[in-house]
Amino acid sequence: MMLVVVCAVLWPAPARAEEKPVDGWCATAGLDKAEASASIRLRHGGRDHTKVTARLTVHVPSSWKLAPSLLLAEDSGGYRRAMGCLTRSDESQHRWWGEWRPRGSPRVTSEKGGHLVRFDTFSWIDEHEGWFALGPWRIERGTAHWRLRFTPAPGLHRVNWTRITVDPGEPGAESARPKPVAAEGATGLVWRPKGERKPPDVTVRLKPGWQRSFAAQDDRFLFANLSSGGNLAWTGIVSGLLLVAAFRLRRRAGAGATEAASARTLSDWAWISAGVVLVFDGDTVLLRWLYALGDEDLWIGREPRIALAAAVCAAVPLLAFGRQGRYITGAGAVLAAPVLAVACQPDLFGLPDDLDISGGTPEGAFFSLLTAAFCAQTLTFLGFTAAAWRLAGEGGLIPPGRAGTPRALLLRYAGPLALGVTAAVGACYTLATERNWQRVSWLSLRGEPAYGLGHRGELRSHLTWYTVNGQNWWLPVWVLTGLALYAVLRATGDRSAESPLAEPADRRVFLLFFPVVVGMSLGLFANNALLSPLWIFINTAALRLAASAGASRAVLGRGLDASGERLGLSVTAARRADILGRARRYREIHAKMRRLDQGQSDDDILQRRLLEQEIRGLHAWTGAGGGADRLPPQVSVVDVALSMGPRDTWWDNGRRAARFAFFVGLPASGLVVWSGWVRGDNWRASTYFGFGLPDAVSGFLAWQVCWAGAGFVLGALWRCLPGRRGPVRALPVAAAFALPAGVDALGNLYLDQGYGDVGLCVVAMLFVLTVTGIALDLDIFQDERRFWQSRFGLLLSVYQMRYFSLQLAYLVAQAVAMLTLWQFFTDTGGGPPPKEFESGGGGGGK
Repeated sequence: MMLVVVCAVLWPAPARAEEKPVDGWCATAGLDKAEASASIRLRHGGRDHTKVTARLTVHVPSSWKLAPSLLLAEDSGGYRRAMGCLTRSDESQHRWWGEWRPRGSPRVTSEKGGHLVRFDTFSWIDEHEGWFALGPWRIERGTAHWRLRFTPAPGLHRVNWTRITVDPGEPGAESARPKPVAAEGATGLVWRPKGERKPPDVTVRLKPGWQRSFAAQDDRFLFANLSSGGNLAWTGIVSGLLLVAAFRLRRRAGAGATEAASARTLSDWAWISAGVVLVFDGDTVLLRWLYALGDEDLWIGREPRIALAAAVCAAVPLLAFGRQGRYITGAGAVLAAPVLAVACQPDLFGLPDDLDISGGTPEGAFFSLLTAAFCAQTLTFLGFTAAAWRLAGEGGLIPPGRAGTPRALLLRYAGPLALGVTAAVGACYTLATERNWQRVSWLSLRGEPAYGLGHRGELRSHLTWYTVNGQNWWLPVWVLTGLALYAVLRATGDRSAESPLAEPADRRVFLLFFPVVVGMSLGLFANNALLSPLWIFINTAALRLAASAGASRAVLGRGLDASGERLGLSVTAARRADILGRARRYREIHAKMRRLDQGQSDDDILQRRLLEQEIRGLHAWTGAGGGADRLPPQVSVVDVALSMGPRDTWWDNGRRAARFAFFVGLPASGLVVWSGWVRGDNWRASTYFGFGLPDAVSGFLAWQVCWAGAGFVLGALWRCLPGRRGPVRALPVAAAFALPAGVDALGNLYLDQGYGDVGLCVVAMLFVLTVTGIALDLDIFQDERRFWQSRFGLLLSVYQMRYFSLQLAYLVAQAVAMLTLWQFFTDTGGGPPPKEFESGGGGGGK
């Protein structure tokens, strides 16, 4: 008996399945009959960053205790617990920052014997190291290699996995374990582990193409400095060209007092803009070097304070340049005081040295940092407004006061405007931060204290992030540079009535105006801006080529029939009324001749000869020297009238065209903003990124400035552009806008990255300039508007077109536009959200 007892005690017990905490939390015993499958796919081509999409499918049996909770609302505790068991770890608080869900995911549908759960997720690989979770997958990033690991939630360790698919994209996987059992498509690998007791440890290693690997390194030291150096070089090159242009303007003979003053303003702004951008964006480069050469933790802690001080250092030169009086200056001093106080002595307000208030800092410290951030942003807006007001006044965009003196910027208008814009931006940032928190914590249990603490800490942490990065969000120095160039062109507008390209000094300023105001931000290859400064010269060369190539074929560039004298020399402001009268009579005669063509009587033939003789008289011309001559062959007096433009000088023509283009561009701006900020994944980035909605508004305004600038270029070059009608004259300017985009497209083609909305922007520019050209043609004959029932009738008369030909041209243009827009609207993919939310919180910095 004793022997039997001893043997029973010492005999090893049968092995039992290891019990885990998740077995009790999720009642995994009921999932024994569940079946699941998973897949992941990497898409490299046609985008800057590799996009990763994953799908998890689980057939949940009705016998599972939590199965009925899957049918509840997404914000219910039962749903969060049940879905968390299928997609998350065994903890109650889940915050996966790198995982994004398309609309309608996860989807739960009832089926025989249970429910079908389909969970779709996606993300981007835009960093060179670290890892992030995406559904049942773990993506590990390296500089040269990436690894995909299958790590399903612990709640699924009892289910039967029927199929696991990995598609690493081109060129395929370097290694995979365990060995796959089948292939799918060109690069897909398939595993069928049905019957195994635990999920297989599927791991796939791949080497991405150098384009996607390089684009995902923007947080590395060398890569980031090269990109930042390209952005700083853009402003440095433009500032240098501004100084050269100002020097040439002051040195040329016959420069008046107005031109000299505008040249001094341009020179001052060249130095101010370079300094402001160096402070505004250069602090990031400086801190990056300090991280590498010094104590990284020390300088990371000082970064928020340096950012606040940099905001003041960038706004003060703008206020000084604006020269808007003591009230604006006093308001700037009031706004700068709390910013400098918090930056220099944070301990006086209960703030830590690193300004991180995500922990248990008092409420007073929170409001102190909030006040400093608010004042810093308002100070930036006020400084920008003061500088823009001065430059706009010198450019004639702001009418002078009653005494003829420049109208001053009033604090009672500028102050509330800056405060209101700052409050609106802050509200958008707060709402986006809260929205993003709800996204990443959608499966966190709300009833636990840890949720409230995490929520509060995250919102406070984002305030610190806003303090550091909010100052680098918005300062469109290029707009102020465009206003400075516009003011110089206004001062030199009376020197030459024909074209701004007539004199070298004017040509230099005008050619620089085009890349600054009209040209797109191109040259961003593999997510690096190192080559972007080259597009300054590409845009300048494109405009110079378009203007010079068409000058010899322009109507006013042709020689008179007898003397060979250039027609434009005799088309002066004093002859405008005579030319318009001749043009009207020419159109009337041709209208009569068209009606006579329908008759065949001898009297009609005689009358036609009289009309033809009158047309010959209209082609008689007087040269610039007063001698008798004739218009060039194939040139009518209507062509001459349309070539003059609606005003007498290139400056007035440009200003008139800019006004037309601004209003014509309103729907075009809406279309471009919709495509770039709303369509597809772009809307997700806009609504979850703190500055997404303000970016959309600023983008709309920026495109309005672009259309107006393009219209100004069209009107200023009107007399030297080829073609007889406005739509034809718009083609060279549109080509100058499209040529740099074509060069950029070649680079994108080589790198196999996305083209973005560049094609749509080119089509929109062509539309805006075409309609602007038509509007300028009608404006030339505006005095005849009272004689027509509609502008449409006047247009038919000016262009001497019949209803059928106009309708046919309109239908063809509509078809081409629809096909073109459809081509660009078929791709609804977008880029990754900004790094603010990729790193898991606002405190991560830039």
